[in-house]
Amino acid sequence: MQPGDKKALAIIGSVVVAALVIIAVATTLLVRGSEKPLPTVAFQAGDHLSHVEPSFWCSVKMDECEGVGPNGEFNLRIVDHPVPVGGRAVLSVPHDIQSGPWSLVAEYATPNGIQRVSWLHMPDTKYTQVLESTPDRVLLGVEIGPLAAYQEKIPGQQVGGDILYRGVYAIRTLPVDFRIRNDAPLPDQRGK
Repeated sequence: MQPGDKKALAIIGSVVVAALVIIAVATTLLVRGSEKPLPTVAFQAGDHLSHVEPSFWCSVKMDECEGVGPNGEFNLRIVDHPVPVGGRAVLSVPHDIQSGPWSLVAEYATPNGIQRVSWLHMPDTKYTQVLESTPDRVLLGVEIGPLAAYQEKIPGQQVGGDILYRGVYAIRTLPVDFRIRNDAPLPDQRGK
């Protein structure tokens, strides 16, 4: 081999090694960045749109969870998105939520006290819900909870138990400068 051939082979070899290093680093970055993002709820009031992430998120069978400590504790993440009196809010849930049963609880300030209204939506029946805020029924907040396919047993009971949320989304919709005049709790209602 001529000295020029050795030099050319050395250059080609270093280019191949550099290309392999670049490919390995790019593959590592792509695989690490390809984790599935948490499902977000879209919440709109007026011209403002929020994409709300859950405080925690678990698989349907509750065997894999993100944001939950070893003893089941989590930090409730509350998103502030004021809805003015006389306004309306529209919330939309993604496929990860609407493909299973999910609940929605809205809290209202009324002249008689605080009223909680709850809805239970069956799989594939509802993607979007409109919530009104009126002078006699001011929307204070909403909580969305997709249900797990797991029922926690209650000690001492043969049948029954608690059905768990696999995630929780909390949105404070309290209008700016609104003051609650009567905070007496009223009996919960079922939404229509």
